[in-house]
Amino acid sequence: MKNKFSLCAAIFSCMAILGCSHDQAPSSSDAKIDSESTAESNLFTVEEARANLSFSKDQYLKLLGHINADRHLKPKPACTLEPSMICVPRSEEHDGIYLEESEKWTNGFFPGVLWKLLASHEEISNWSEGEEESLLKSAKYYQASLESEAERGTTHDLGFILYDSFGEALAYDKLDEETREHYLKLLELGRATLATRYTDEVGLIRSWDWIPRMRISTLEEGERVDDLYTLSNPWTYPVIVDNMMNLEFLFDSDSQRYHEIAFNHAKYTSLNHYFYDESDINQQYPLAYHVFDYGSSKPGNWQGVGNVSAWARGQGWSLYGYVTVVEAMQKANIDLSDYPDFKAHLNRVFGSVEYLLQDGLVPYWDYFAVRENAYEYAENVSDDTAVFSGILVLCEHFVEDHILPYVGYRPIVLNKSILSSESLQRLEGKQSLYGEPVIQGEELLACGSKPYQQTGTKIPRDTSAAAIYAAAMYRYATFTNDPSEKEKFAGLADQIMAELSAHYRTDRAKNGRPESYELGFVLAEATGDMGKGSELDTPIVYADFYFIEANIRKIEYEQSK
Repeated sequence: MKNKFSLCAAIFSCMAILGCSHDQAPSSSDAKIDSESTAESNLFTVEEARANLSFSKDQYLKLLGHINADRHLKPKPACTLEPSMICVPRSEEHDGIYLEESEKWTNGFFPGVLWKLLASHEEISNWSEGEEESLLKSAKYYQASLESEAERGTTHDLGFILYDSFGEALAYDKLDEETREHYLKLLELGRATLATRYTDEVGLIRSWDWIPRMRISTLEEGERVDDLYTLSNPWTYPVIVDNMMNLEFLFDSDSQRYHEIAFNHAKYTSLNHYFYDESDINQQYPLAYHVFDYGSSKPGNWQGVGNVSAWARGQGWSLYGYVTVVEAMQKANIDLSDYPDFKAHLNRVFGSVEYLLQDGLVPYWDYFAVRENAYEYAENVSDDTAVFSGILVLCEHFVEDHILPYVGYRPIVLNKSILSSESLQRLEGKQSLYGEPVIQGEELLACGSKPYQQTGTKIPRDTSAAAIYAAAMYRYATFTNDPSEKEKFAGLADQIMAELSAHYRTDRAKNGRPESYELGFVLAEATGDMGKGSELDTPIVYADFYFIEANIRKIEYEQSK
C-alpha cells in the first residue's frame, strides 16, 4: 500500500525540526543537531545502568508507600465502586497516581517492574533492610490479581498481561518453588487461551473484538454529555502492530503449534503492516501502520496523527517484536523455509528507527506530528485506508491547555457518512460544545467549525517509545553473532539511554512535572493515547518497565562480550 503523501519529505521535515525545544511548538527553522557530536557525548556505562536501577528501586518503593498510605491516589471509578477489586498503578494523572481497574492491557507492567527489580537485586547496591521483602510482598499481591486473565480469551494482550508479569517473576532467583510452579501453570494456560484467537484461514491472531466508536461531546440541557457513536464501516478482523509483542509468550514454549502460530503472525504482519513512499525508490525505510483490517484488507492507525503516519511507540512494537522473532528462529522446532527473511526485515526496521532518531533520541509521540502539514495527515480519510483514528474528533477540551497534538491542530470537518445510520439518528438535532449543530447538511462537525482557542505549544514526546527501542536494541546486540550489528544496535541504544538518563528521569527532567519524582515514577514525558487525550506528557508504568529492562539488558550485553 503506497502513501499518497511523501514519506521522504516527511522524514526530511522531521529531521529538520526534531531538535526543537521541548516546550515550544517546533518550526522548520530549528537547527539540526550534529549527530557525531551527539553520539560522542552520549556514552552510557554499566555503572550508569546500575545507578538507574537503584534509582528505580527507590522510586517504586516510594510509590508503593503512597499506595499503602492511601496518598495521592486517583482511582478509576470502578475501583471505588468495587472495594474487592485490586486496582493497579498505571500512570500519573491529575497530579496523582492513577489506579486502573481490572482486565486492562497495562496491568501486567506494574508487578512486572517489581519483579524486574527483584531479579536484578545483585546489580542494585543500595538495598536497605526490609526493602527486598517489601517489593516481593507487593509483587505477589498484584500478581494474584492477574490469575484470572489466563483464561480470558477476549483479549490478545495476554503477552503484556501475563508474560510481562508471571514471566518476569520466574527470573527472580529467590522465588519459592511452589509459587514458581503455580506461575508456570498459569503461563501455560494463558498460552492456550491466546492461541484460541488465531485462525488458520487468516494466519494471524485477532487483536480486538470490540467495535470502533467515535467519542463526541454534546450539550444537552446545559450540560456536557460524552457519548460513543459507531462507524458505518467498522473493522471486522483487526490486527495491531502491538500484537508482535505477544508472540514471545508463544515462542517461550516447546509447542510446535505455538511456534507455527507465532511465525505465521510475524509473516503476515511483515507483509501487510508497512508502507513506503513512491519517492523512496529503494524502499529503505519501512514504517509500521498501527492497524491492518484483514476483513477489508486496509491499513490504518487507531493510534497516531492519522491513518498514514509514523506513531512512535508503534515503531517500537515493530522493532522489539521482530527482535523476538529473530531470536526465536534459533530454537524453532518447525521448518522456516517458507517464511520471509525475518532478519532482513528486522534490519530494515532498525534502519528506519535509526534514521528517524538522527535528530532527536526521544521521539515525538508521532514522527509526523511535527511536520508543517501534520494536519493533512490528521484529516486523511482516504478510501485506501481504514478510517478509525480518534484524532478525527480530538476536540480541544479533551487535551490539557499546554498540549498541542500536532502542527496545524484545528477542528476537522468530516462527511457524516463516516457514522452508522443509528449514530446519525442519535445525533440529529444535537449541538456540540461549540454551540453548533453536530450535523450540518452532509457534514459532521464534532468540534465546531471555528479555530481553537487553545494555547498549547508542547507537542509531547514519548519516552516509552525510546525505552522500548533501547531495550530491543540491547537484546539483539546480545544474541547476534555479527560484530558490526552488535556495535550498531548497542551503540544507538547507548545514545538513547544516555539521553533518557540525563534529561528524562523524573529527578532530572527539565520539562516534566516536579511532582512526578515525589510520586515515585521513573521516567517523565511518556504519551499514552493521544486520540483519547489520555495520559499525555506524563509518567506511565510501561515506560518505566522498558527503561528498567533496557538498563538490565545493557549490563547483560556488556557481560556477554
